[in-house]
Amino acid sequence: MLSKKQRLQIFLDRLAAASAASSEGEARSLLERVLNQVEDEFSGIPFNPLLPTSDGRMYSPRDDNRRAVPGQPLLIRYRSAAHNTYFGQNGSIRIETLEKDVILDKPGADGRRTEDLNG
Repeated sequence: MLSKKQRLQIFLDRLAAASAASSEGEARSLLERVLNQVEDEFSGIPFNPLLPTSDGRMYSPRDDNRRAVPGQPLLIRYRSAAHNTYFGQNGSIRIETLEKDVILDKPGADGRRTEDLNG
């Protein structure tokens, strides 16, 4: 089995290489599908959404962590333990650390990134 750091890199590489989404819902489904595939393949930890912060497996953003982005109605933010994930209505995905370091900036199917959606 691989370390969480190794799994994260595989996840980011696969998500970046995947076909772009065209809506927020498609983007969330894409992220969840790719993450679960990586974790099923490399973590050795069974999927158990009741323990997403304590079992060592990475999980996709949870609905209870959904937040509006002030002044940016075309974006939704999901807060996680060490990062924020932004989904654009156009299917774009941006993942940044709490220190604002960008670890993924995937455009939507229309070619626009989350920062291109600002009012």
